[in-house]
Amino acid sequence: MQGLLLMAFALAALTLLEGRFPARRDPSQRLLNIAILVARMIPSVFLSPVVSAAVVRIADHLGVPAITSPAWPPLAATAAYILAGDFGEYMFHRAQHAVPFLWRMHSLHHSDPCMNATTTDRHWWGDSVIKALTIWPAVAILFRPSVTTLAVYGVLAVYNYFSHANLRVSFGRLSWLLNSPSYHRTHHSSDPAHHGANFAALFPIFDVILGSYRPAAVFPPTGLEHRPETLVQALIWPFLPEPGAPPPVTEARTAVGP
Repeated sequence: MQGLLLMAFALAALTLLEGRFPARRDPSQRLLNIAILVARMIPSVFLSPVVSAAVVRIADHLGVPAITSPAWPPLAATAAYILAGDFGEYMFHRAQHAVPFLWRMHSLHHSDPCMNATTTDRHWWGDSVIKALTIWPAVAILFRPSVTTLAVYGVLAVYNYFSHANLRVSFGRLSWLLNSPSYHRTHHSSDPAHHGANFAALFPIFDVILGSYRPAAVFPPTGLEHRPETLVQALIWPFLPEPGAPPPVTEARTAVGP
């Protein structure tokens, strides 16, 4: 419940700021994004944690060893879990741009004509189910996070609302340290010259290391040629005839140093 309240507060505060200081004034689909968020509540908030917890319990029962142990200092164990979780999100995100069916799902997120804080939850509902069966339990099995670690990670996840915000915020030369609205907007850019870059959720250092880092562009337009107009279309998005453009990964880019 506290996580939902924090999420609602972040969305409300950022939406107010976007209305007062927008990076761009393109038409948005905020109401549709909120409807998608509500429709995703069951798989993302209720079902996914149950599935992930079940996988971890099976690993415990089978005696699968973990990287961390109770002997680790809490701060070190939490930092390790956060970095591993962010790396898992990074790799899954790259897969979403490389595997055709994953892209058909993920293109719903990229189809928003004006990226903003509500775009954060503009995902097809099946994304959460896939993550609940792959990267989330994999990281939990490897690091066996404590309740405190999970709480810290949950609070940090709210930062994704800021990185999607329609705000003119850039970290400039330090953009390789932490995601920002400018850095992530470059990833969502509708300009093909910006495709295939800046996949990081929290820490762009993964982009730097794995060759997908690109300095932030000057707040480009976002969106795809095709986008849903109704909640029903969003719920069946991957199965529509043309739910997006070809995967942007076809526009591979050479790494640019920070």
